[in-house]
Amino acid sequence: MILFLEYLNTEQERENFKKLYRQYKNLLFWIARSKTNSDEDAEDCVQETFAYVAKHFDKIDCIESSRTKCYLATIVEGFAIDIYNKSLKERLLLNNSEKTDIKENFDRYNKVELFSVFDKVLNEEDKVFFYLKYLYGYSSSEIAEIYDVKDTYVRKRLQYSKE
Repeated sequence: MILFLEYLNTEQERENFKKLYRQYKNLLFWIARSKTNSDEDAEDCVQETFAYVAKHFDKIDCIESSRTKCYLATIVEGFAIDIYNKSLKERLLLNNSEKTDIKENFDRYNKVELFSVFDKVLNEEDKVFFYLKYLYGYSSSEIAEIYDVKDTYVRKRLQYSKE
């Protein structure tokens, strides 16, 4: 609250601000809490509201008026909606990255399991061709060039491996 008082010029304004703070802090917290569903975010909204009001304290005529109450409620709702939207975006981004991680891990697990089956079934040459083609992304002609065999030979071995 001390920081808010720095924005005010006279002692009368400071006293009025303290009165305003004591009178409306719980109401503003309740409004912010209903919008954000979080105590911490609601406290941030209330603090931002009072900082804003301290900067623009000349707009407050009578502390007890319904106009002042509506003015404060409007400000805190705006801050609450902003904070809620930011936290919602953060949660959505986090969920998307978690889903991507789960999918990548699942794909990796499936590849490892598939290749372990191939290890049991295929001979060494076919395993090498299969790994180079499907795990490392080499083309059939590149594999043929590496092993100094014909491209058709590599393609046939891969076809037999699949069957």
